Amino acid sequence: MKKINDSDLKYWNLIDDLLKQQRHDFLNEIQIIFGYIKLNKIDEAVEYINKVRKEASIKSKISNISCMDLYFIIEKKLKQCLSKGLNIDFEIYTNAERENFKNKELSKSLTYMERALDVIFNYMNNNSQFEEYIIYIEETSDCFILKVALEYLKDIESIKKELDSDITEIIIEEGYLIYEIELE
Repeated sequence: MKKINDSDLKYWNLIDDLLKQQRHDFLNEIQIIFGYIKLNKIDEAVEYINKVRKEASIKSKISNISCMDLYFIIEKKLKQCLSKGLNIDFEIYTNAERENFKNKELSKSLTYMERALDVIFNYMNNNSQFEEYIIYIEETSDCFILKVALEYLKDIESIKKELDSDITEIIIEEGYLIYEIELE
């Protein structure tokens, strides 16, 4: 029989917490929809159903991420954005398998990715010019790439300064800010 190591236990606890929260949120959403229907507010019920459907679609996209730690970071950031009323969507591209991350020290790379998401989302939170923000994330066995349309980011130089670090590369090309984080 296989023993459960500390790393496995960490993920099981995170998954358990995530599932409990999702179950709680789902039951709340059903209750809200039921309330609208009971009050004969069908338009509000339909609007709320569309909101829940969109959020489920986004969560489905991010579930394609192979690096579990990156998945949990993005899930947390998505929840923060939604609570602030930011209309965020993700496009996820992965060329990696879970096994690609097995023997890598990811903590520094994940810290940079989380910090980059914080910088971008903070900037977007303070700029209400656009209705929806699309964040592109690519995951390979060698790096994480964050890509954001420049039209969302007016003060590129200040954002670049906040993102600079020793294991990353910032590229401005074809209307996008591309932040590449090498994995160690």
